[in-house]
Amino acid sequence: MQSEPRTPWWLWPNLLNIDSPLLALIWQEQFARVVGVSLGWSDRALLFFCTWIVYYADRTMDAAELGEKTETARHAIQRGRRDVWLGVSIGLLLLALGLATVTLNARAWIGGGVLLGLTAVHFGVTHWWPSLRCRFWPKEWHVGLVFSLGCALQVWSVAPSNWSSLLLPVLGFGALCALSCSHITKWEQLALDQNDPDSLLNSHPVFVRHLSWFGIALGLLALTAAVFGQAAEQHAMVAVGLSALGLAWLDDRREKYSTEYLRIMADFGLYTPLLLFAFSG
Repeated sequence: MQSEPRTPWWLWPNLLNIDSPLLALIWQEQFARVVGVSLGWSDRALLFFCTWIVYYADRTMDAAELGEKTETARHAIQRGRRDVWLGVSIGLLLLALGLATVTLNARAWIGGGVLLGLTAVHFGVTHWWPSLRCRFWPKEWHVGLVFSLGCALQVWSVAPSNWSSLLLPVLGFGALCALSCSHITKWEQLALDQNDPDSLLNSHPVFVRHLSWFGIALGLLALTAAVFGQAAEQHAMVAVGLSALGLAWLDDRREKYSTEYLRIMADFGLYTPLLLFAFSG
């Protein structure tokens, strides 16, 4: 009897839904360094928990729509031990609410409410009311922008007077996240996206076909902005540029790698601030 293939070790962070929360923490720290603020463990834990919960909910709804024939390992694992997944998510939600109560100031609560509304829009349009989908603003671009704003929220609430320093890094990282999500859609080619006339695959075919060129353009723009930008913003823009160029390189060589590996690298390739942290101390 042939045994099932073992899950590669590098896939587990994605299956356990911790790769994106870790990415959020890395970029939260990057934004904090841009404005020169120091965040506590509660700020980081709150972002990690909130990101995990949102991604868990999104994957659970995706798995439900795909039915029994899930097309990816991350969706398949959501269908097993649902009681465990639900218990963990409820526990993290309670922890997040407790931390938010003692951590967030009024600005963070207001900004968090706006982000919650934008997240609800994503869930509503993607999972509940497909008739409201806008072919001119695909979900991948929406997710990228909201994710970037979420990473910067607590930093902004602590140092609101430095918002101008955050503007370019947040927009750059948002564009990078949108590009990463677009690559995932292109590489995975899920049935839900192929059959949806308003999906990125069908509404923006030219963009999808030339993703590597858009990655090169974003990378060069970000590196140029780093050269001429303020010192506080330079590391963030260099990180955006390196990641964008890395995505372009990977897209051009996508036939050499499995879809699962490409999916992992779409997130891991955005961890570039870690390289700059190591050199800057």
